[in-house]
Amino acid sequence: MKRSEALKKWARVVARILLAVVGLTLVAWLVRGAGPERVASVLWAAGPWVPLVFALELVQLSSDYFALRSILGPRKRDIPAGTWVRAMAVSYAMMSLLPAGRVAGEVTRGALFARFVGASRAASTGAQMQAAYLTANAGLSLVAWLVVAGRFGFGESLALLLGANVLFQMFIAGGLLAILRHGRVGQWLERRRRLLFPRSPESEPLDPADRRRLPYRAMLVCTVGRSSQVVQYAVILAAVGGVVTVQNAFVTHGIHLVGASLGDLMPNQLGVTDGMYRLFAADLGFAADPARALSIAFVVRIAQLGLSTICIIVAALMKPAASREPASSPSPDGSSPPPAGAGARS
Repeated sequence: MKRSEALKKWARVVARILLAVVGLTLVAWLVRGAGPERVASVLWAAGPWVPLVFALELVQLSSDYFALRSILGPRKRDIPAGTWVRAMAVSYAMMSLLPAGRVAGEVTRGALFARFVGASRAASTGAQMQAAYLTANAGLSLVAWLVVAGRFGFGESLALLLGANVLFQMFIAGGLLAILRHGRVGQWLERRRRLLFPRSPESEPLDPADRRRLPYRAMLVCTVGRSSQVVQYAVILAAVGGVVTVQNAFVTHGIHLVGASLGDLMPNQLGVTDGMYRLFAADLGFAADPARALSIAFVVRIAQLGLSTICIIVAALMKPAASREPASSPSPDGSSPPPAGAGARS
């Protein structure tokens, strides 16, 4: 069994490396086609805008934090501040750098929270957070679809992709909430939590009323966060020399949303979002200068990799917080009592 698990672990590592190599190869091919010197000159000119792009990336990270707190409600106080910082840092880095990073980040963050609020509560929080995030993405995709369809027609390729993205995001969000109502997410995370923290106490099932509660506030907060991303892409459009209008901002962001969905299995959507901007360069007015369109993906990637690096350093420097559950001690007859907190609220 141990050998099988080790082989699976190595297979995942090799798969990630291969995906990264494929993504980097695609990026190199796209840069070669657009002209390396031209891409470099556009990025150099965009340099002064990077701090603002970085700041807007922080807004999105902050929106995740406030959305999670709204979902947890009073239980948010059970999680130490250090665990909050470490969980947000680790999850952001994983979301930015790993294939299917959003799922990996949510599971890891849930495992860290589970030590303080229980696996069931952590699982429902992660599922509701993911549903809120996907709903916000669907809403912004819908707006981008209306803008693109109004400008280029409903049959234009980008409009069709955005329409499909709306349906896909809503389907997954609805599916998560439906699964959550039956408690399967809690059971799934409980199994993974026991692998990460085998000595931690078992959790009671979450109250059905908590599982069925829709995360309206989190959806609103995530929508604000995704809206700041529209502003971020307007800034990037200006940085690479584009014409900044409300319509162009939504078109630019719509291309990102499509690329992020199609490239979810690639680390940082390497090669896919870049390819989407190259493919739809004409929609942004860059038909004669595709290096500008290609540079949009590079500018946001610079900000994301910079913030991910900071998050990794913060997570490495911070020690994991100890669980607040009291340690079990031997009973007078020498036997060990049941794990502390086995019947704790969750």
